[in-house]
Amino acid sequence: MPFVGPNLHAVRTAAAVTDDLVTGAVAPATSLSLKALTPVDGAINLDAITAMQGTVTQAADTIDKASSDLDAIDEGSLIPQVEEAVAQLTGAVDELQPMVGPARDILGVLPAALGADGPRNYLTIFQNNAESRGTGGNPAAIVMITADKGKISITQQASSANFKNDRPEPIIPLDPELEALYGDKVGRWISDATMSPDFSESAEILRAYWAESFGTPVDAVVSFDPVALSYLLKATGPATISNEPVEINGVPVQIFDAPITLNAENAVPLLLNQAYWKFPDGQLQDAFFAAAAKSVFDALISGTPNPTGIVDSLVRAVEENRLLYDSADEDEAALVGESKLSGRLPSTNDDRTLVGVYANDFTSSKLDYYMQLDVAATSTQCSNPEKPLFTTTATLENTVTPEQAPNLPYHIAPARFFERGTVATYLVFYGPVGSTFAGAAVDGKSIDAKGVQHLGRGAVKIAVKNLPGQTHTVTAEFTGVAGEYGEFDIQHTPMVRPVNQEVSAEGCD
Repeated sequence: MPFVGPNLHAVRTAAAVTDDLVTGAVAPATSLSLKALTPVDGAINLDAITAMQGTVTQAADTIDKASSDLDAIDEGSLIPQVEEAVAQLTGAVDELQPMVGPARDILGVLPAALGADGPRNYLTIFQNNAESRGTGGNPAAIVMITADKGKISITQQASSANFKNDRPEPIIPLDPELEALYGDKVGRWISDATMSPDFSESAEILRAYWAESFGTPVDAVVSFDPVALSYLLKATGPATISNEPVEINGVPVQIFDAPITLNAENAVPLLLNQAYWKFPDGQLQDAFFAAAAKSVFDALISGTPNPTGIVDSLVRAVEENRLLYDSADEDEAALVGESKLSGRLPSTNDDRTLVGVYANDFTSSKLDYYMQLDVAATSTQCSNPEKPLFTTTATLENTVTPEQAPNLPYHIAPARFFERGTVATYLVFYGPVGSTFAGAAVDGKSIDAKGVQHLGRGAVKIAVKNLPGQTHTVTAEFTGVAGEYGEFDIQHTPMVRPVNQEVSAEGCD
């Protein structure tokens, strides 16, 4: 009978694929453990990573071959029982492929990234979300982390005060579109280098500042924030900030009497708010932040019994745009691509139709600790694909009460340009790739706003001033061009407080 041949072939192929998966992927994978990536005495065993490379490569190659063999089956000629079994096996392979393939690629570049071929320098910025910027906040604390033959160490530390700011010209020539939207201050003050929502633009500026002041080569720029730090501390356990004297202008200074414990619960309030009440002097604050960064680093490289927890915390940080990575190495840059880890906005709408809302504080304060941002977006990309409309809404609430405002410390609310407790914010809205700004409103009333193009998208910057206890809602609309649009999504500045978001695309499945 004509249907027997294809079904026998399918069963034979499925049996061979199953055997290959067991012997070439599943059995070898049982020897893998994330503990191989755990630092011991501040170093990661490169030999263990090399051993993992061979195992993961074998598993990935086996899974790729299985996928190819299953794709060759003529499913249209199968009886239901065989078709169902083949579909189940194909589904399992399809789930494995996107996990194991990237793992093979990552392990391929990891030894070099850990200094197997020579020292690698990672310029790590900690974005202060209490003073919001496009990708997070003011990059006031900066650490150079060096990896050499698997050994990881902090080799330099700096604060924004260690760089030449308020310069007459930007440190490097700026993209005209970037300058048109944010002004040349993005290149004249290191504290404003992270205003763009595209981290690659910020990384270029930060590299230039570091080269001018320190000259150490930078192989990659990494961004982290205190909220992501709290996720990490949940996995590593508490870190202890030593009370040993720290040097300020070459003089040892005792900044606190007893060691301070930093944990997942107190990291955010302590680093983004309480420090400004506790240390009224800016130099003491910088010394405290440097000591805190070192304590967390020491806890991380000392090893942890919970490596899976560390991976989970880093994955969460990436998903929330709190961990960003921009590499000068071509292989690493290609591997990261336009993923969330890259901090780049997608260059097309093919896979992800992205709109964005980004907050940039211009109060010159740390009041964003008290700000609640909520965002929403709608799209007609499915119901009106020839001329879709994208509407993005941001609601910004100042939770500081009129009674609290007068008592805020200077470094939280210096009241240099606005009354104490008032928060001034530039909300910057982006439409999808190819879009054009169509109009904006504040609290339901249309405003005169000028749209520009940046990163291949329509964009507009709208100033909002929130008095204590006040809330404003801003809406921006963008028209898109006819074409194919991927899944609709919204991105926003990672704030201190969780951001509520709603996304809807009428007519889409």
